[in-house]
Parts: sequence; structure tokens; C-alpha cells
Amino acid sequence: MTEDKETTTASSRARNWLLYASAWVPVAAAYAQLIGRERGTSGWNAKYSGVDYAIIPALLGVAVWWLTGRVRWPARNPLLFFALHLVFATIYSAAWLVLVFGSIATGAGWSGAVATTRTFAGWQMVTGFWTYGVIAGIAYAIRITKSLREKEAARARAEAARVTAELSALRGQLNPHFLFNTLHTVIALVRRDPHKAEAALEQFGEMLRYVLELNRTKQEDVQLADEIEFVRNFLALEQLRLTDRLRVVEKISPDTLDCVIPSLTLQPLVENAVKYAIAPRVEGGRITISSWLEGSSLVLEVADDGPGFSESAASGTGVGLRAVRQRLETRHSGESTFEIKSARGAGFTVRLSLPARSGAAVPSLRSLRPPAARPAGSLESAVG
Repeated sequence: MTEDKETTTASSRARNWLLYASAWVPVAAAYAQLIGRERGTSGWNAKYSGVDYAIIPALLGVAVWWLTGRVRWPARNPLLFFALHLVFATIYSAAWLVLVFGSIATGAGWSGAVATTRTFAGWQMVTGFWTYGVIAGIAYAIRITKSLREKEAARARAEAARVTAELSALRGQLNPHFLFNTLHTVIALVRRDPHKAEAALEQFGEMLRYVLELNRTKQEDVQLADEIEFVRNFLALEQLRLTDRLRVVEKISPDTLDCVIPSLTLQPLVENAVKYAIAPRVEGGRITISSWLEGSSLVLEVADDGPGFSESAASGTGVGLRAVRQRLETRHSGESTFEIKSARGAGFTVRLSLPARSGAAVPSLRSLRPPAARPAGSLESAVG
């Protein structure tokens, strides 16, 4: 796959440079025709003069393309931006004139080149400035267009990752095995503890409402408190199946509850821990969910005391983990981290950080819900 991508990139670059070279063909042809009319030279000599004239600004244009990649637009300081390009345009024009002089000197000698160059030096400098402006303008247009396309592609990937995470979470709650075990447990609870059965059904309904409400409103971000409530409902329902094999400890800093995070960020991490560290083990295990502020960053951590280094889990390539990682990279590029720590027999920890932003401007999904039912399962809480 990597070799195919590299081959495609090389082919694309070759095509782009071929198009660039082709763009100078009309320039060479026009100059050749002009020389042929004015000097009455033969066809081949005129064509040679045309190529000789066009090849110098074309090669110098490669340097202009490189410069536009270093002096970027939009610029933080527009005055400095245009001043730099004025200097570069002067260098470009002077270099073009010097190279043309050298080309003439090879045939007419130094004195002949001086005499000839004097007749067009001023016009040549003006032409150099104009040509530099055209090349730089086209280069910036290409770079800006490419940047806009990449940003659009990044937004599309972020949206695809969000949808994947939501559908993954929803499917995770609705797979037949989960439904069968949950309904079987609820039926048993109806006979001996109707109130607990009712609470379990309400929690399941809250989970569905949370995901469906995100889909309906297309809300990208939620307050951490909303996500914690969703995770608590998920774990409470899992405890119906796993009973005391699933033990949960929360270490949630109150200062983080109104922070904004991408929706459905925590649940895939918790589900991963349940799937690989708790469910397969007869003795079960403990999941610790933590959040705290670290400078200007919000840090979230989900750790378990399972066997660690499950091949599929440790690689971080599961649908849930991959979706979370990709969303962080696209939504907070350069400002977020996603770390996996594990060792055989030492559990599995996922820690992520992102910019700590207040959720005051983000509507809380809790306000759209009826009062929460009492928990169907019990969680150990160590808040603070």
C-alpha cells in the first residue's frame, strides 16, 4: 500500500512538472516567431532562440515555486510579505538578465554582449518583475487551492470518524449478544426487583437517546459531564451481565466536568477495556476512569488491570480506538495526544489530552432528558 502511494505521488509530481514545462512552450514559440520576423533568421535558429529565451525564466520559476512554499499566504505581516517578494522579484529579474547576458556573450563575446544587453536591459527587468508576479501568483493559487482541498478532506475524515464512532457505539449496545443478555437479566430482575429492572431499561433508553440526539443535532462537541453520564449508563448495564466481576473507579476532577470534548470519546475506550480486560476473565477486573487539568490541557485516562498487550487492543487499531485517535488528530492537530501504555500482565491504559475549553457555549444534552433513574449497578467513585 505504501509503495503504491509513493508511486502515485511520484507520478503526480512528474505530471505536474510536465504541465509546468508545457506552459512555457507557447512563450518559446511566440519569441521564436518574433525573432524570425525581426531578424529574418531561419526556422531552426528562431526555434533555438525561443527555447533559449524561455528556458531561463522557466528554471528560475522553480525557485519561485520553492519560495512560495516558504513565504506563505495568508501572511501574519502583509507588509513584510510584499517587501520580501519585491526583493525576490528584483533578484529574479537580475538573475534572468545576467543569464541572458551570459548566453549572448558565449556567441558575441563580452563587448558584443554588453552592447546588445544595453538595448533591452530596462525592458528585461520590467519583464522579469512581471513574470515573477505571474509565476508567484499562480503558485499561490495552486497552494491555496490544495490547502483548501486538504482542509475539506480533513473535515470529511473527521465527519466520517465521528459517524463511525457513533455507529460503532450504537452497534456495540445493540448487538444481539448484548441485547439477549441484557433482556434476560432484566426479565429475571422483573420477578425479584422490578424497580431495578425499570431503572435498567431507562438507562438503556438514555444511551439510545444520547446517540440519537447527537445524530439529530449533528453536535460535534459535548460537555465531559454528558459523556461521563453516558459511560455510567453503559457500565451500569454491563454490570447487569458481569455483576461484581466488573469494578469501576472514577477519579473525575470536578474542574473538568464542564470542559468540551468530541462526542463519544470516552465510551469506545471503556468498551475496549470491558471487552479485552474484564469479560474474558473469570475473576473480572477493575476499570479506572480519570480526568484532570494539566496546564491548559484536559487529560482523560481509561486504565484497566487486565492482562495487557492483547494483540488487537494494544495495537490501537480497533474501530473505536482508531476513531477516537483520528478525530483528535483532525479536530486538534498538534494540540492533542493519544497514548497507549501496556505491558504483559500490567494492564492497559489509554491516555489522551486535548485543549481544555469551557463548555458554556455548548448545550448540555442532560437538559433534554428526564430525571435520571437510580443506577442499575454500583460504581465506586473517587471524585476529586
